[in-house]
Amino acid sequence: MTVSSGKNDEKILALFRERSEDAVRETARCYGAVLRAQALRLLGSPEDAEEVENDVYLTAWNQIPPDEPRPLLPYLRTICRRRALDKLDERTAQKRGGGQSDLILEELQESLPADDGRSWAERLSLEEALNGFLDGLTAGERKIFLQRYWYFLPVKELAAQNGVKPGHAKVILYRLRQKLKDYLEKEDLWNG
Repeated sequence: MTVSSGKNDEKILALFRERSEDAVRETARCYGAVLRAQALRLLGSPEDAEEVENDVYLTAWNQIPPDEPRPLLPYLRTICRRRALDKLDERTAQKRGGGQSDLILEELQESLPADDGRSWAERLSLEEALNGFLDGLTAGERKIFLQRYWYFLPVKELAAQNGVKPGHAKVILYRLRQKLKDYLEKEDLWNG
């Protein structure tokens, strides 16, 4: 993986604005490994990960301009996550799988209220509450929570990146899920 800087991002964005095909090649050179790894973690299939990676480039091509994302990597990772989850939904609609993402979503499900046909306003309230919950965490807690439940990192990898043992990481994640549930109860958004 090539470590990118704002200078690389500016070069890539300029290529997108010029509608140069080099924009996709340069994006792949700088960020392809990160995007592929993220998609692979979610999907468990190299072929599906490659397809999602290519979908990210197509989406970026179609959205830049008018989008001018700075920094570029979080923007691309968000697209990647959405595309991978769409792919996962497509796959699980055909056949219920037992992959890493199913396990992670199952973990988190115990801390989130059931959807029960929520209205748009109720979903927006829940989104605002989740942002409030994340804002109330320490930087370390927020990092661990997002690594697991946004980027779907396996516990072992998350533990290594945060300098803790996997068992300790599981305890931290359990406590964070309990904190989330308590927070949502306090916000009167828990119906479980």
